[in-house]
Amino acid sequence: MSFDAIQGQERAIGALRRMLAGGRVPSALLFLGPRHVGKRTTALALAKALNCVAAAGEGCGACPACRKIAEGVHPDVDVVAPDGQFIKIDQVRAVVDKLGLIPFEARKRVVVLSQAERMNPPAANAFLKTLEEPPTDTLIVLCAQSKSELFDTIVSRCLPVRFGRLSEATLRELLPGSKLLSAEALAFAVRFAQGRLRPDLGERAEQWMAIRDELLEGLGKLDAPAFVAISEKFARWSGTDDWKFVLEWLETWFRDLALLGSGAGPERLINEDRVQHMRAWMGRFPPAVADSCYRRVLEARRGAALNANKLLGLEALWLDCKEVALQATGGAAA
Repeated sequence: MSFDAIQGQERAIGALRRMLAGGRVPSALLFLGPRHVGKRTTALALAKALNCVAAAGEGCGACPACRKIAEGVHPDVDVVAPDGQFIKIDQVRAVVDKLGLIPFEARKRVVVLSQAERMNPPAANAFLKTLEEPPTDTLIVLCAQSKSELFDTIVSRCLPVRFGRLSEATLRELLPGSKLLSAEALAFAVRFAQGRLRPDLGERAEQWMAIRDELLEGLGKLDAPAFVAISEKFARWSGTDDWKFVLEWLETWFRDLALLGSGAGPERLINEDRVQHMRAWMGRFPPAVADSCYRRVLEARRGAALNANKLLGLEALWLDCKEVALQATGGAAA
């Protein structure tokens, strides 16, 4: 994919084009922005532009160098991504060892660190040494969501390039599988994507909409029978990857409740199409309570990422939110 094919990141692409035109591409770049907005794709497009043998100014997409980069087999272009939870020191060392060698065929060797904020401390320290004295024939591109999650010493050695969230129009055009979705499911997927190009939404939007409605029905009351019913659903979802969506959706739901209760318009809501359900919940979850539950969901998501028991985590989360809501409303179960 060349720069021309990357949509929704005109500002970032413009900055890179100016660097290329002026021959001022630095040794290390830091691509900052949400996940799934094109940072890694743009880094590989930049690798093509630097190594295209067709002298087209930007990657032609057809020459041997461009094809190898696109297929992930170019010997001088490496993409390092987390191995499990983190980018580990062995991964960094493997790349650093290559940097001491003359490139096989590239004019400019390119190393891309995807989700660079997930380097563990030993890996970050090992990589810092390379950034302090980068090889002259190498470009290093770190892709991260926020510079606050990286060592300051790493950030200070990179030139930042910022990537924004994608517009709804861009998402409607690019979301994988969007042409197969109903109008309602596509609208849900675009809102839930929150400006990110997420393949899972195109594939599972219909399924996740159904889960959302099951959650709304099961969590609509705070009494004991309702909890038994939703626990059965939690057990089913915790045995699949659907638990990730359940937690993510709960995060958006309590966010929306807090916003709506604070006077925000429906257009700011991720669950805009379920605003009537939100209004029914607001008596039990006023803004302060919704915000408290939102923070509890964030904590539960962090725990789940550390391999905590998924079912117990979901049940404990909802009991916690239920208790907060009951205390705020004087114990009325609704």
